[in-house]
Amino acid sequence: MLKMVFTVDVEDWFCSPQLPLSDWEGKELRLEQPIRQILELLDGNEATGTFFVLGWIAERKPDLIKEIHRRGHEIASHGYAHRLVSDQSPKQFQHDIRTSKAILEHIIGEKVYGYRAPCFSMVDWGLDLLAEEGFVYDSSLMPSSSNALYSKFREATQAGQSSFKITERLWEIPLPVCRMGGIAVPWGGGGYFRLYPYPVFQAGARRILKNNGSFVFYIHPSDLDGGQPRIFNTSWLNGFRRYYGLRKSSAKIKHLLSDYTCVSIHHSYPHLRGCH
Repeated sequence: MLKMVFTVDVEDWFCSPQLPLSDWEGKELRLEQPIRQILELLDGNEATGTFFVLGWIAERKPDLIKEIHRRGHEIASHGYAHRLVSDQSPKQFQHDIRTSKAILEHIIGEKVYGYRAPCFSMVDWGLDLLAEEGFVYDSSLMPSSSNALYSKFREATQAGQSSFKITERLWEIPLPVCRMGGIAVPWGGGGYFRLYPYPVFQAGARRILKNNGSFVFYIHPSDLDGGQPRIFNTSWLNGFRRYYGLRKSSAKIKHLLSDYTCVSIHHSYPHLRGCH
């Protein structure tokens, strides 16, 4: 059976760069049920995953983070406040990742080595700060031709590799894109997983695995939450992107886990363990 890396961005339905952190307070936390749904699906298929956790969420749901870790999954950082890296100063970004790392390490009692930027918004100088703060790998490179937010930093030309070294202390684990002519179409998961019919997604995934030997899948708890408030439904396009296919995601993930052997980044890239 083909192997796929399974990752979860642990944020809630309102954790958007469009909302200031002060507006998050008082919003209903809904992520626990879909997270438990994902955990049960992983357990049922003897699969493991990497959970990139927001520090803000971890502060409010420490027992959930402990349970994810106890079940054998890797805990990694998604930053603290889900602000785009490109919208922060280096000092602000360093404070964000340092705070999140400390919170997560305190909760699980182990070092945290991985990071993923909100909306894959990594920039060159951010990579240097990740290494400085003790991270071993980043998983933010999404070399898409269709989204200006996604990472296009200096190592983007190597995106066809399953992993590559950025500095002596930091590796990159890229997200997959499916190349169609001159266009690089995002294919890793999230809203794209909801959008593509499963046979289409699977055909693209198998093509990427054949060409690259690796596929990093990602999902958000909100991708499984059909009852979430629709506060971002400001236009037809935005509403479609955020809310299409929510009620079918769980069944599609079940198909994915039966079609592929799914593992965490930590288990899929043993050379990273030597960097610890």
